[in-house]
Amino acid sequence: MATTIKLQDTSHVIGRRSRLEDYWLTNGFTDFYKNFAGGRKVPVAAIKNVHQLEDFKRHFQLNAIGFGNWVTQEDRYNYVTALFLAFYDIDKILQFKSNIGLNGKVGISFGARGHGGALAHFEPSTYIINLTRYVDNPDIDKKQRFIYSGGAGCVAHEYGHALDYYFGNYIEPDMYNASLSGGDSTRMTLEQRGSFRQAMDDVMNAIIWKEIGKTPSAYYKRLKENANTDYYLSRCEIFARAFEKYIQYKLHKKGIKNTFLTTSKYIEEIYLTDKEMYYVAKHMDELIIGMRKVVNYVGKVK
Repeated sequence: MATTIKLQDTSHVIGRRSRLEDYWLTNGFTDFYKNFAGGRKVPVAAIKNVHQLEDFKRHFQLNAIGFGNWVTQEDRYNYVTALFLAFYDIDKILQFKSNIGLNGKVGISFGARGHGGALAHFEPSTYIINLTRYVDNPDIDKKQRFIYSGGAGCVAHEYGHALDYYFGNYIEPDMYNASLSGGDSTRMTLEQRGSFRQAMDDVMNAIIWKEIGKTPSAYYKRLKENANTDYYLSRCEIFARAFEKYIQYKLHKKGIKNTFLTTSKYIEEIYLTDKEMYYVAKHMDELIIGMRKVVNYVGKVK
């Protein structure tokens, strides 16, 4: 059920439950977020940290969390809890010590910044990841709409963009490429300098080429056959899809499923197969290891 109580309306008395927590315990909301967890018991931290958005922001070092006018308190509760679990899981792979927000650079918006009908998008100018609210359709059960529509399942993809542009802008800036991957370019190869850009090129070359400069990979041939616009062939989108597949692939090896973090949104031909990811993963591992060293350096992102 919805309520007019603000999500961030909590008690300032240390050690006591917040008024919002008291409300949940006596009235409560429908727990849609549990359906993203793959049958796991949701960590207590995922519940405790949504009671006060400042605690959530601090935990993951985010810039901001925002909501659109049509996102109810029940929606906020479920979206924020699902997001906490998504970040909790992705950090099992990235090992950024919860610094998912890159020291306050990355922000999250739910249902507030629509973009051309997209389910989700990342804004390089603001570093905000925007997740669309579920669709309004009274003929479909809200649980189904919440789980299967809107930006649910897009978090890993958009976070891949955030890493791509953050490291391309701030760690190894290049006047021609704001991202490590090459952004909207559809070129199959790039000439780049810098350890992170070369590590990214190793990832991209493993995805695109069977023999660099001579024979495209089976994946890239399949992608070209099924891509009806250059959007699917842009280097930043190829990387973001590979990154979300990588997170899914790595979590699967740990026996973890999180469909709020990553769910295939395109036809299967657009994605790497598990066999293809096996060969790409070692290059992605090297890129992430390098990023991890920067993110975790004395607990600060430089």
